[in-house]
Amino acid sequence: MKFFDLLRKTAFFSFLLVAFVFVGCKDDDDDNKTPVDNNQIVGKWQLTAITPETAGTLPQIALLPTIAPCIYSLKFNFTNDNKVALSDCDAAVTLIAGFIKIEADTKWKVETGKLTITNGATSNTFGLVQNPSDMKITVNTNTTGSGAAVNAILSLKKL
Repeated sequence: MKFFDLLRKTAFFSFLLVAFVFVGCKDDDDDNKTPVDNNQIVGKWQLTAITPETAGTLPQIALLPTIAPCIYSLKFNFTNDNKVALSDCDAAVTLIAGFIKIEADTKWKVETGKLTITNGATSNTFGLVQNPSDMKITVNTNTTGSGAAVNAILSLKKL
């Protein structure tokens, strides 16, 4: 009789232990997943043109290929974890850093026709027109903080 009583208690405690193990364990994979953004901006884009928004303004745009001969090789890589990076033309990266600053941990977000680029606590918002194969980003070239905006349009094609 003592044997059966001991067996019954052991079985009961074993059942409780197994129940606690199953309830106590959770799927850690869900906690480590980075949200995925499926916006059509995700992918690699190549700069194809830089034009003034208003004709006759920004004559210095014509000098860009002289200063950075590889400027139209510049690539923007937007990943689905909302990071963005530039590649394939360091001279162009340096040129546009005053207008669009993209660093190692730069994040992107697209909302209602606007592209927001965030570096730490600093965010800049640009006008955006996009479709699956082409994109235009409107960049204010007036960095003085006073006077009217003087916009340039960066045209990109998806690779």
